[in-house]
Parts: sequence; structure tokens; C-alpha cells
Amino acid sequence: MREKSSGRNPLHSTEDSQVLLWSDRRSKTYEKGSHVGAREPLRRSSPFCECLGERFRERKGHRLKKQAVRSREVPTMILKLQMFLERGFALNMLSNYLHEIREKRPIDYFTTGLLLYHSFGTITILVEELVMVYVMMVRAHLTESTAMRLVHVISLFQCIAANEETRQELIKCEIPNLLMPIVMFKSPFEVYENVRAVALSVFGIICERGGPAAIRWAFQMDILHICWFIMKFGNELSKLIALHILEFVLKDKFGISWFLSGACDPGRNNLLQTMEDLVMTMAAYNNCLPRLLFHIIRCYIFLCADSRGHAIMKVALPIPLNDPTYPSILWVYL
Repeated sequence: MREKSSGRNPLHSTEDSQVLLWSDRRSKTYEKGSHVGAREPLRRSSPFCECLGERFRERKGHRLKKQAVRSREVPTMILKLQMFLERGFALNMLSNYLHEIREKRPIDYFTTGLLLYHSFGTITILVEELVMVYVMMVRAHLTESTAMRLVHVISLFQCIAANEETRQELIKCEIPNLLMPIVMFKSPFEVYENVRAVALSVFGIICERGGPAAIRWAFQMDILHICWFIMKFGNELSKLIALHILEFVLKDKFGISWFLSGACDPGRNNLLQTMEDLVMTMAAYNNCLPRLLFHIIRCYIFLCADSRGHAIMKVALPIPLNDPTYPSILWVYL
């Protein structure tokens, strides 16, 4: 006997949709000829493929509408930071929202920075979150979930630092100084390297876009010691961000003048020695990290632009950069 039909369109069934998607993928494989003994490929003009395409377009439009609604919900999420029980959810949502719009909608990104800085009590709440983490760090109670929550908090500071109207106010209040213990903290959790990288990126944004005032602030905060620490103990991503910060300092007239002054002798010597050790280690183990080596060389080039830095680099330039150890990478600078 013929089974009774359920009266349901098979395209609205999850299992049937998965089968149809699998069939579409198989047809692509057959067309490429990578499957031995393949049958005749399914035609792309078949009705169910057209119907699936319409459904995917509808879903894509729904996601775009949902994203537009979320942008209008940003003030509500900022208000939810006031409520302790909903603060974790609000931090997560705001952080993900900022990550999505940072490149696609920079105007909305900067507007969110204004809302975060000028909304009542928000900066105080974010500082409280940092202080709570300090206590856990001292008592060795830091967990991976706490580290991820800290990433969300710092991403909001990152948004505020990216805004021209709030960046200088952030420096005047010395709020970025509160991130220094987080950058210098050593944690056994791998996820904490993400925390360190995000915190360093706040310093990088300030040094890149803040002008001479930001460079002065960076030297007052002992940015050379921070860069040395990261170059010594951080992972590759953190080292790249630290080298970016050093590049911004060396490109500034005041920055390179301060870097080459006698007051910076200990920090400068430690930093140059650590950079030389990295180059020598990559050459000894034949384990070149191209991006890392690229930015180290850029720092050397910026130093050579000054007569005092040129004299230093005559003595401090690593040996592998003078011999054919890295011919393919050095060709970029010829």
C-alpha cells in the first residue's frame, strides 16, 4: 500500500533540506570530475535547486534585517551594563556587535564609542570589571570564562580609543594605564594571550592615531618596557602588535628623539637585544616567521633614518641580516 502523505512540503523539512544540500554538493563534485564512476550531474536549473536558492536569499535578507535591528538596540545593551546579572550578556553582545561593524560600518563603530564614553556610569562599570579581574589575578583565581569576559570589556575600551573625540579624554583620565597590569600578567591559560593582544591593541590604536600627545603618554607609561616584555614572553600575535607600537613611536619625531635619548638607554638596549635574539633564534632553528621578521626590519629602517640610530644599527644589526640567510625576505627591501 502507498503510504499516506503528510501534506508537508519536503523543502520545509530540516532532514530533507540537508539531503538536498548534500545532493547539490555531490553534483558539484561530479561536475569537477573528481569522483570516479560518477553519475550524470544534477542540473542546476532543477526546481528544488531554484527553491533552495530562494530560501537562502530569504535567510540572508533576514540576517541583514536582524543586524539592522541590533544596531538600534545598542543603547539598550549599554543600559543593561548597569544591571549586574545581565552585564555579562550585554558585554558579550556589544563586543560581538563591534567586531562585526568595525570594518563594514566605521561610522556606527565610532558612534558606539561616543555612546559608551558619554553614557552615565559606563566607564565606571568597565573599570570595576578590570578591578574585579585584578583581585582574581592576585589570588590566582582567574578562569578561562573570566578571561573571555575581560576580552569583551577591553574591546569596548578599544572602540572608545578608536574615536577621535574620546581618545584624548581617555588619555587625560589615564584609563588605558589600567590595562598595563593585564598586559604584564603571566597566565597558564592559552586564552589569556587573546586578552593580552586585545589590551595591546588599545595601546596601538592610541599611539597610531593620537599624535605627539599620545607618544608622550606612551613614554610616561614606559611603553619600551612593555614592548620588551611582550617580545620576550608573548606569542607571535602579541609580538607583532608590540612591533607595530614600536613602529608608530619611531615614525614620530618626538618618539624617535626620545627613544634615542640617554634617558632611554636601558630600555632601548634591552629591546634591541631581544629583537636581535629573535632574529638569531629564527636563523639558528631555520624557523623563519616572515611577518615578525618583516616588522623587525621595519623598526631597524626607521632607526636608520636618524643619524644617532644609524650609528647604533651599525653595531647592533643582527648577523643573519648581513648574510644570505633570508634572501627572499630581504629582497623586499632592495
